[in-house]
Amino acid sequence: MLANEVRIAYRRLLKVQQRRFAGDPVVLESAHKQTRAEFEANRSLTDEKKIKKSLKYAINVEEVIRRYVVQAPRNDEKDNTYNIKFTQDHALRDGHPILIKSSLQKNKPADD
Repeated sequence: MLANEVRIAYRRLLKVQQRRFAGDPVVLESAHKQTRAEFEANRSLTDEKKIKKSLKYAINVEEVIRRYVVQAPRNDEKDNTYNIKFTQDHALRDGHPILIKSSLQKNKPADD
């Protein structure tokens, strides 16, 4: 039974990575390799508690990627603006997407 749950968690991780890192083949390949390496490293686990702990970790990682990772490609090389790609899966705060002030804005002149 746990083997099936592990396969499901593995597939879900790969799928969420495919969605979140679409258009960025370097990051996508790196994420897939890291996921594969982590699951392979735990393949020999036999202790049910350790398997469940690793499974819970994989499920949490999938949720973090799904809810909190966004793509933000640069709009233009000349200006420091980015296009943040939110989806319905992203975490919301008070009905609005969570927005983080960019460190690039600290050099922006103040409005008078």
